[in-house]
Amino acid sequence: DIRQQHDHHREREEHRRGRADREAGGELHTNRHREDELRELQAARPAGLETEVFAYGRLPLAFSARCFTARHFNLQKDDCQFKCLEFPDGLLIRTREGEEFLTLNGIQTQSSKVYNLIGEVDALRELGVDILRISPQSQHTPELLEIFRARIEGTLDVQAARSRMAGLALAEPCNGFWYGKPGLDQIAA
Repeated sequence: DIRQQHDHHREREEHRRGRADREAGGELHTNRHREDELRELQAARPAGLETEVFAYGRLPLAFSARCFTARHFNLQKDDCQFKCLEFPDGLLIRTREGEEFLTLNGIQTQSSKVYNLIGEVDALRELGVDILRISPQSQHTPELLEIFRARIEGTLDVQAARSRMAGLALAEPCNGFWYGKPGLDQIAA
């Protein structure tokens, strides 16, 4: 099972990092909050350099020279018949148990869930982030941009923003990566 293999690999990696940290006389650190990392980066940021944070959309996980959409239909990349146009938001891949796992979108492998930092906009503003990257989807992108703009300007609170976003996303939200947790988790902000 892919999930068990992933969990086993993650546990092995966390164990290896922890052992190295302990051997160096340090504490065990396995998950670090992205806000802490961003705070450190911002403190060392040269003047005039902008900071951009990916704030909404399916997380890009990997790129390939091979088009996965064409491969799914047993087509060569050079003769793909533009099959990706039939799946503007990608092809959802499920585990053997039927759980949503990944999305294949042309040459890109993406998360199945939609990364959403709408609840973290205030923290991002306080950290001095200049740009929030919103990944477009085939429908509702203008409405999502309006919601983010209202949050950035402070004219819409988190609960109202989440309420307005309900039904606009391609899939369930996630934000675990921001909190140093598994990326598919949704952590209450």
